[in-house]
Amino acid sequence: MKKSDLILIVSIIVVALISYGFLRLFIAQSSATDGKAIVIYNDSKILEIHLADGTYNIISEDNVISIDESNNLFTVTGTNGDVVIEYKDYKVRVIDEISPQHICQVQGWSNSPLRPLTCLPNNLVIVIEAAKTDNDPDDISG
Repeated sequence: MKKSDLILIVSIIVVALISYGFLRLFIAQSSATDGKAIVIYNDSKILEIHLADGTYNIISEDNVISIDESNNLFTVTGTNGDVVIEYKDYKVRVIDEISPQHICQVQGWSNSPLRPLTCLPNNLVIVIEAAKTDNDPDDISG
């Protein structure tokens, strides 16, 4: 291995580490404490959880099985079985579900619009939507 090859490899590693750091910083800064988590099952909204205080709106009574308000647990329908969503400290996560590799549970907490929780074996997605402010452009003024 030549000296120029080693310099190239080290340069690529340094650029990759710096890029990863900026990406993590950008995701951390985009967290939403006043938005809402929207639970989508088979392309239909079924539940909204407000991140500011844990209140919720049930959109589809058929797909929301139970709500434990004392522990902030929401049980919804999934393709493979029930999916339990937990709300705590302005964040949501999946704590129990049935899928081959427990993909939903491994993803952990999220409160960032850049980090939706996807549970494709159960056809379930939890999207974080930040609250709109007066400074945000609307659809008309762009």
